[in-house]
Amino acid sequence: MDRLGIGLVLLHGAYISNKSKGFKLKRILIHAVALTVIGLLLTCCMSTTQMMTLGVPLEYAKSPVFDSKQLWRTVVLPPSASSIYSSPFTTGLYDYAGMALLRTGRFSLVDRTIVDQLLTEQEFSYSGVVDQATAVQLGKLLGAEAVMTINIGQITHDNFWDDEPAQRDVSLHVLIISVETSEVLYTSMGMGSDFEGAEGALRMAIEVALMGINE
Repeated sequence: MDRLGIGLVLLHGAYISNKSKGFKLKRILIHAVALTVIGLLLTCCMSTTQMMTLGVPLEYAKSPVFDSKQLWRTVVLPPSASSIYSSPFTTGLYDYAGMALLRTGRFSLVDRTIVDQLLTEQEFSYSGVVDQATAVQLGKLLGAEAVMTINIGQITHDNFWDDEPAQRDVSLHVLIISVETSEVLYTSMGMGSDFEGAEGALRMAIEVALMGINE
């Protein structure tokens, strides 16, 4: 996803976080505000702190141990879903999450073919691995230094956008765990929104969730 896409989802995030205060922003107003935000994103001048100042809910934490390595050899495990309505979208998110993680410049990836082969051999379900101890065990078997798990939360339609029936809001939780120590290296909540369906919203949520890695 490019910076324009990130800018739009962050603006919608600001709308969601401020909606309870009585703010009602429709597309014309959002696009007007977008000019400033997107300009900052395009020039790489916007930090996570500035995003939070705008009301965008960025929630992440990073262990000091994370920066002890410049590059972590990592396994991305199939996303898990908290509801049956989220399950159909896990496969599409699986590949995209790996690409998004690579773009941070802090990770190398174990090939997905090898990961899938091990999961099949170990008879794990493709609905996702949510147990932290199991995730670490799989990481060790694959010779990785870290494991990333993704849990997809609810996928909903915001009734405020009643003229946009395909609009979807999503949330997800990203966890990156050290295989050696089982310590949590990075944890984050990501939020996404898209007017064309859940797949785009999930991609945005992954991008938002990984924003804190290089902070």
